[in-house]
Amino acid sequence: MNRSLKLLLLGSALFAVSACAAPNREPDLSNIQANVDKTREGDFGELLYHLDAAADKSERAEEIKQSIDADAPYLYTNLPLRQEGVRLAEEAAEHRARAEAALNRFLDPIRARLAYLESLHVPQDVGPQTTSVYFDTGSAAIRDSESAAMTDAGNFLSQYPIAHVQINAYTDTVGSTNANKALAQRRAKSVMNAMAEAGVPLAADVSVIAVGEAEGEDNVENQQNRRVDIIVQPHGTYNKGM
Repeated sequence: MNRSLKLLLLGSALFAVSACAAPNREPDLSNIQANVDKTREGDFGELLYHLDAAADKSERAEEIKQSIDADAPYLYTNLPLRQEGVRLAEEAAEHRARAEAALNRFLDPIRARLAYLESLHVPQDVGPQTTSVYFDTGSAAIRDSESAAMTDAGNFLSQYPIAHVQINAYTDTVGSTNANKALAQRRAKSVMNAMAEAGVPLAADVSVIAVGEAEGEDNVENQQNRRVDIIVQPHGTYNKGM
């Protein structure tokens, strides 16, 4: 057998062997949907999905807005394009809200565990602390004279950040019941905002009750009733009640 024929046979044999040994590089498409679905499983998967969807839709809405803003003000802007931008922005906001809800569900067990661990280190004789913040008639603005009370509540919360916080807002009986209910809500919001701006930790569960008019004779000014009570109960003594 001449040399050329031997080389030809050897080459053919090597090609056949390599073809048999080479892995199948054809992509397996059968599990694509299953794997995609797995990435969306559970609260963490839902969080990732909605964050990505919110980012995508908000980016597209922003592109439409920039396109509309670039048009001369006297030109007629494509109405369907405007509607598409509004729709995308609304859907982005909805995805963001659902992402936050999924995040909270993901974190709730961790928060509960932290609350339990914190309760092990809270002295059992530490009861709830109530701090009252007083307001002028018809006002929801926090007076400068109430800064010490706000500081006391903030210091206690900083010491026991894992706690139950209850905020009860009251008014006196001057004015209508509905107006006083709305005023109580504004007072509660003012206190919440002031605590947040001061960096007070509100990692605890917080409940807000806008009580409105306190009990008493109608149409009577009463400074003691124009107040917001901040009740902080460390979890270690939570079972004692508030």
